[in-house]
Amino acid sequence: MSLSPLKRLFAPDPGKPDGPGSLLIDGREVPVRYRSNAQARRIIMRMEKNGQGIVLTVPPGTSAQAAHEFALTQAAWIWQRLVPEDHEQLSETLIGRSITIRDTEHVIELATGRGAPVHLRDLPSPQLVVRGDASHMRRRIADFLKREARHDLEKASRGYAHAMQVEFSRISVRDTTTRWGSCSSTGTLSYSWRLIMAPPNVLDYVCAHEVAHIEQMNHGPEFWKLVYRHCPHTDFARNWLKRQGHTLHKLPV
Repeated sequence: MSLSPLKRLFAPDPGKPDGPGSLLIDGREVPVRYRSNAQARRIIMRMEKNGQGIVLTVPPGTSAQAAHEFALTQAAWIWQRLVPEDHEQLSETLIGRSITIRDTEHVIELATGRGAPVHLRDLPSPQLVVRGDASHMRRRIADFLKREARHDLEKASRGYAHAMQVEFSRISVRDTTTRWGSCSSTGTLSYSWRLIMAPPNVLDYVCAHEVAHIEQMNHGPEFWKLVYRHCPHTDFARNWLKRQGHTLHKLPV
């Protein structure tokens, strides 16, 4: 699923504080409800209990419009937590849809018989083949992509650690919404598994970036010299993440 440009729908909410009553995310209108709270010190966003909209708690001195604009910056987080409009048919609708893995578009197909629960097939055209009950398709695809991501992330991280002559303690692969990667003071590298759906150069750059933090725990000139020295496609990857990174949270897993 591709992410359409986010648009604002200025349908006023009848409640107070007054603000736009919805967000348009990838063609889906997401209801927005506002609450004022004299004790709040920042904008707080949570999902409605039914998973179909969001609630914005607005602190004193902050306008509902500012809260709405904050919600727009969190579109990936919102989309990831929205309950599908037709939840019961979600798995079935994945059949025939496309998903990009390592910069190659694969059509999702359901198969029967024995074999790996999920595997990639190149001929006659790229496919992501899933066996078993269609209702388990979403979970099986996600598990498969996490394993593939860990393989690629570990390989790239080891390569950059060797090149930069540093050592990391371990690698953690998670489904993060605010960062593609991070490096702790103890040398733990954490990555988003969704990078497997980005171009390989992008995943590679994120690994170079985080491994470089083992040597330079900052974003100063020496840090960027180290990254650019070892990763010549840094500019391409940074621009791709800035323009298209949010789309990785809109894919059908």
